[in-house]
Amino acid sequence: MSSYFDYHCKQLEISARRDIEQAECIKGTCYTMCPDEEVKLREKMNMVHVLEVVGPTRKLVKSYSRSAADTNIAVPKLLRPYMVLHDTVQYLILEVTKRTDVPSSVVYDFVTDRLRAVRQDMTVQRMTSEQCVNLLEPMIRFHVYYGYKLQDYPLKDYDPVLNKKYLLECLKWFLSCYNTIDQRQGSQNGAIDKLSETLSNLNFRENVSCNRILMESLYILCNLEDVHPLLRYLNLPKDLKREPILNKSYKIAVANLKGNYLRVCRLMDELCPLTYCALCTYLPTIQRRALLVMSHAYNSKRLSVPLELLARWLRFPSEREAWHACKHYGLTAESNAVTFDKGQFRTDVLTHQGNTQLLKTNLDLSIDNIFTYKPS
Repeated sequence: MSSYFDYHCKQLEISARRDIEQAECIKGTCYTMCPDEEVKLREKMNMVHVLEVVGPTRKLVKSYSRSAADTNIAVPKLLRPYMVLHDTVQYLILEVTKRTDVPSSVVYDFVTDRLRAVRQDMTVQRMTSEQCVNLLEPMIRFHVYYGYKLQDYPLKDYDPVLNKKYLLECLKWFLSCYNTIDQRQGSQNGAIDKLSETLSNLNFRENVSCNRILMESLYILCNLEDVHPLLRYLNLPKDLKREPILNKSYKIAVANLKGNYLRVCRLMDELCPLTYCALCTYLPTIQRRALLVMSHAYNSKRLSVPLELLARWLRFPSEREAWHACKHYGLTAESNAVTFDKGQFRTDVLTHQGNTQLLKTNLDLSIDNIFTYKPS
């Protein structure tokens, strides 16, 4: 019985190895953004998206489809090779996102679905780490930016939890690929900079860059409640940790864990556009916690704090927004000042969501810049 069991296990191992070898040999042969079979089916079923209609022509992009037991997605003619995926991502990020004839939430849903299809093709073809980081960075920028742009939209139009799920999937995949590259290079000093320079100089139509420093920074700021990004930062090479944007992100995360929310808001002014967008989605929570701390620190029935000062401390876009937040949490707010009373602060209400998009008017958050800039 034992020998038969060993034989059976060995056969399973051989079969699994053979399947992996076959999977590694899969190379896409679809040289258009959408396979012909899907184009014919969707046109027949009248399932062409409005964003796939460009003037008198149609530019269909492969949609995401869940794998099922009776379907095989590992078919070469249905898979797009790297350069086609690269062009598809650039088209979605730099052209489709500029469409203004439909609401931003519709653009987001469409591009999100098509980017998932790109990641599906990447996974099935087991693309190299260098190829993956090239394709993943624009996706990360997209989810960070639209997480900021759509944060005031109702839940029926935009799901922030789902967006963060996709964002973290892309970020962790990106960083995992860089870990593989580091191991393959055998050295983390110099080789990383050389690789980043090489990736940045690839033939992108509008120089969408591959920037590890920015991605490491976003990983920290998108996970302010998690210590794992901080542990990862501490294990990075010294030359990376000295980079201004990455070092600033680390300081913000540490200040947040220590409850020094005013320092978080001060450091926020020194961030680049994307890291600012990432932190902005967390700002309402920071403001809530800061107001709770102040309710204990400045607890008094006779003393008050000017709303103008409070708005500057906690980065409210206006005194009116600060007034609304204070009233939301049960604090006594007059026309120009707020009185803190720890007994009045309401911890049972939802986090107040103010209009944070009024904050940084001096940041260039245009589509052309947000997906192509390199942090200085």
